Amino acid sequence: MKRMRKAISILVTLAMLVGLLLPAAPVMAYTKNTTNAVPTVGTDFKGLMTSLDITEDSNAANDFIKDKTFVVTLPSGVKFAKKVDNNWVEITGDETATSATYTGDKPYVQYVKSNSVATDTDTYIDAKFSGTRTLSITFKEAADTNNKDAVRINFYTIVDGASGDIKANINAMDSGVTGGDIIIGRAASGSLEATALSVENLSQGKEETGGIIRLTETTPGAFSGDDKVKIKLPSNFYWNIKVGSDGKIASDSKTKINLLAGFTGSGYKVNKKSDREIEITGLTKSASRGIIEITPVIDVQTEANYGDVTADISGDDVTSASVVIGNYADYGVTVSAKSTPEVLAGSYEAELGTLVLEETVKGSLVKGRKLALELSDNAKFNDVPEVTLISGSDVLDKNATLVSDNKHKVEFSVIGNSTTSAKYEIKFKKVNVAVDSTDDISVTVTGSAIGEDQTVVIGKAVAPVTVSTVAKDVKLGLGDQEAGDIIIKETKAGAIKDKNFDGYKGYVPENEDSTKGTNISQGYITLTLPDSGVKFAATPKVEVTEGNLEINNVKTKLDDTVVELEIKSSSTKPATIKVSGIKLRVDRTVPVGGIKVKVGGNAIDQTDEGSSASKSTRGFDGYTVASVYPAVVVNAAPAAGSVTFNIGSAVYMQDGVAKVMDAAPYIKNGRTYVPVRYLALALGVSEDNIKYENGVVTLTKGDVTLKLTVGDKNLDNNGTVTTMDVAPEISNGRTMLPARFVAEGFGAQVGYVNGQVVISY
Repeated sequence: MKRMRKAISILVTLAMLVGLLLPAAPVMAYTKNTTNAVPTVGTDFKGLMTSLDITEDSNAANDFIKDKTFVVTLPSGVKFAKKVDNNWVEITGDETATSATYTGDKPYVQYVKSNSVATDTDTYIDAKFSGTRTLSITFKEAADTNNKDAVRINFYTIVDGASGDIKANINAMDSGVTGGDIIIGRAASGSLEATALSVENLSQGKEETGGIIRLTETTPGAFSGDDKVKIKLPSNFYWNIKVGSDGKIASDSKTKINLLAGFTGSGYKVNKKSDREIEITGLTKSASRGIIEITPVIDVQTEANYGDVTADISGDDVTSASVVIGNYADYGVTVSAKSTPEVLAGSYEAELGTLVLEETVKGSLVKGRKLALELSDNAKFNDVPEVTLISGSDVLDKNATLVSDNKHKVEFSVIGNSTTSAKYEIKFKKVNVAVDSTDDISVTVTGSAIGEDQTVVIGKAVAPVTVSTVAKDVKLGLGDQEAGDIIIKETKAGAIKDKNFDGYKGYVPENEDSTKGTNISQGYITLTLPDSGVKFAATPKVEVTEGNLEINNVKTKLDDTVVELEIKSSSTKPATIKVSGIKLRVDRTVPVGGIKVKVGGNAIDQTDEGSSASKSTRGFDGYTVASVYPAVVVNAAPAAGSVTFNIGSAVYMQDGVAKVMDAAPYIKNGRTYVPVRYLALALGVSEDNIKYENGVVTLTKGDVTLKLTVGDKNLDNNGTVTTMDVAPEISNGRTMLPARFVAEGFGAQVGYVNGQVVISY
């Protein structure tokens, strides 16, 4: 034990000594690197481009580290320069950079202390060139601990081939400065650069204003004296310009020319070369870069072509360019959707997307005309939409009229003629949506004010709930027969409304002993049986299996044909309701096949108005949200070994017994497709012998094994591959197989008559 304690003591002592021996990590120093300007220069520039200050960011000692070096490198096409016989030539040798001998002005490199340039820069740094593009700077002394010192680099350069941004690279090495690229200038060719400040809409006629044309000198004094710049318009676009006898723009000229920045005064002349071309010359040489701004006013001829209107720029040492100043269009109105939100089918006063309505050119909306907005069949206005002017002239009467005999439609009047193109946003804030449609919700813009009708989608209706079940067989003439459970799932939290929700249009379903159109209480879901022959034998069990929805009461009504669920409180997350213990009484009048249960109610449908609904009302005749078949009536079986599928029906007959599938057969490319599971079971394949893995379906019956692959036309029958003329596919999440090839693969016979596929085996 003593030996162990001694060992521990030694280890602790060593650990303390190691801690004492390790030096503290130095504080990392950085600098702030800034230029006094980033000038635009010509591609043949010579002289002082800019100055760069590399400044300590703290007063800590050793920000600039003694005997450490950093290197500044110019990009290709730019060289350090010196002045020889009053001419700038490139530096080629190993020359000092702290002397003004070669510049005739300040040195290439200066040391700054306390915001003043030191007279003894050589005391602090050693700066030398190495070739035409490299400058190395070494600190001779550590930085002053009481001040923020700086190194200033004056970039005397020759530009020879560079274009665009000119970036000097700082390789910090171990010097304590911040490395990286820094822009010290921009090289541009030509004397003027042309841009258009906007693109304006133009229409046929006189005095149409295009976007302002801005001509900017690339370098001070680049454009002056006899230098000329020409601006030419396309064919059939004429300058509306008036030039006085002095060669300047007349005061009453529609087209205006302004001189800005380095160009001052009225030292210019304008020549009208033709209807399409003007020329500007005679500007005074500027000490700083100048700007010419032209506000073009144009007379558009009837023969002009629609599309972009470009101004072509050319002239003495002017880089030729074309700038788009306008868009010439015919009179018209464009409509587009700013947004297309999802809304719940059956919603009352849902908010849909925003419609953008815009004149292609001013005057497209003509005073005295009307335009209408008409919603698709699955939506109606509960109130007029909200209209906001975004830009241009306000020419619409925003107080729309809701058409009395068609609640799909509202109308607007045009009350003025625009002087600038009008643009509106129209918000559909209170729209009623039909419950039995999960399609796009569109609006069609029509009327004499708009010309050709235009339709855009402004929303998508989604079902408030999904409903599912697994059918069970029932027989004619018996009571208390068990049906499959019904599962109701919300697609969004709160889709099922409670009894306190405002805005219901609640109506009871049509049934043999009910009065459709009678108002009922709010917040109910109903499960409704067919009109005759089937009744609920008891009130089923109802429970919430997901979410925090609360159900207050469950009861049967209307002579036991309806089960009603009262919703006490909506859910804050998607809820699931399970209806189980469903028992049915089925009399002998019920036809063979599935028993449909319609799921509806004002908790999930707030826009039903029953048979009283029409185009003139704000609601719909559409009570049912979804239908399911929890039970199937079976009768005596016909001859064994036969199965009949009906195209478009989920009910099929096997050996005389009606059964229900979860998808209906359909015809595609001349072949009948049937869900894989039901086709296999109908042909006598057991559940255990139906396999599906990675898109491959394997069916085994006796000594026959068939393999089919989704999307592949090959059929493998016990290793022998044959080619089908169609391939298996997935439709609505179900794998569908071509019935004939599968049936014949198992030796069955297939016939087709009157929309029925009959398989005998």
